Amino acid sequence: MFRRREPLTPAGRLRRLLWPSMGLVRSGRYVAYRIARIQGSPHAIALGIAWGVALSMTPLLGLHFPIAFLLAWVTRASIMGAMVGTIVANPWTFPAIWYSSYRLGCSLLGMAPGHEDQARLTLAFLIDHPWQVFAPMLAGGAVMGVAAGIIAYVIAKPLIRFYQEKRRDRRRAGRVLVGKGI
Repeated sequence: MFRRREPLTPAGRLRRLLWPSMGLVRSGRYVAYRIARIQGSPHAIALGIAWGVALSMTPLLGLHFPIAFLLAWVTRASIMGAMVGTIVANPWTFPAIWYSSYRLGCSLLGMAPGHEDQARLTLAFLIDHPWQVFAPMLAGGAVMGVAAGIIAYVIAKPLIRFYQEKRRDRRRAGRVLVGKGI
C-alpha cells in the first residue's frame, strides 16, 4: 500500500543513503528542531550532546551509543541528547576524525606514524599491527573528544535555552489570545 510505484535501483538506494532526498540543509534543520524539542533542562540536554560528541571522536565503533547512554544516565544528562550528539561521527566525518585522532595520538605518545609510506598502509598491516594504529587513535580521540565535548556544551546550552524560552513565550501568547476569544 505504501510502496513506491517503481522500486529503487541499488544505485538509487546508495544515492539516497549518501544524499537525503529532502537535501542536507532541510535534514539539518529537522535535526536541529528535534534537538531543541528534547524535554529537559538546557544543562542536561547540552551535557548529553557533549557526551555524544566526545565519544564520537573515539575509534570505538559500535560502542558510541552504549557508552554515551551509560555516561548520560550516570551524570543525569539527557540520554536523547547523547544519542543525537553521536551523529557527529558518520560516514562523511569518519575519515577526518580518524586521520586527525591518529596524527594527534602519534604526537602525544611520541610515536612516529607507522606507515608514512602509503604502500605499507594495507589491510594486512592493520590486521598484523592493530595496536600500532588503535592506541594512537584512542589517545588522540580522547583528547579531541574532551575538546569537542566542551565546545559542543558551550554552544548547545545557550542555543537550547534561547529556543526553549522562545517556545515558552509563543505558547503563553497563544493562550492569551485564546483566552480573549480571538
